[in-house]
Amino acid sequence: MAQESMTTRESADVKIVDVNEDLGSYVAADLRKTLDDLASQKTQKIVVNLSQIQHINSTAIGALVGTAKKLRQKDGDLKVYGLADNIRRTFDLVGASSVIESYNSESSALAAF
Repeated sequence: MAQESMTTRESADVKIVDVNEDLGSYVAADLRKTLDDLASQKTQKIVVNLSQIQHINSTAIGALVGTAKKLRQKDGDLKVYGLADNIRRTFDLVGASSVIESYNSESSALAAF
């Protein structure tokens, strides 16, 4: 595989996960593992960059919602940014928008912590 499906980087005390390909079955499983690994460490703040994707499945949304709830129990949170209109509609449809705050840019997502 030429590019990784996702990369993780850090900004101050926030872990940023850049998702680089659509969240179908395999990539959604990678996302769940990445988020679980980060949440089980001392990480409390995660921002997920979804600006490079045009599709997200329910497994990936479940991983995002589950991680957000887990982090909130540790006084942390998960935020997303860069949602395409169709992904924003999917978030709205399944109720994820009521659990996860979304932003237009990385800087606004980081500033929300």
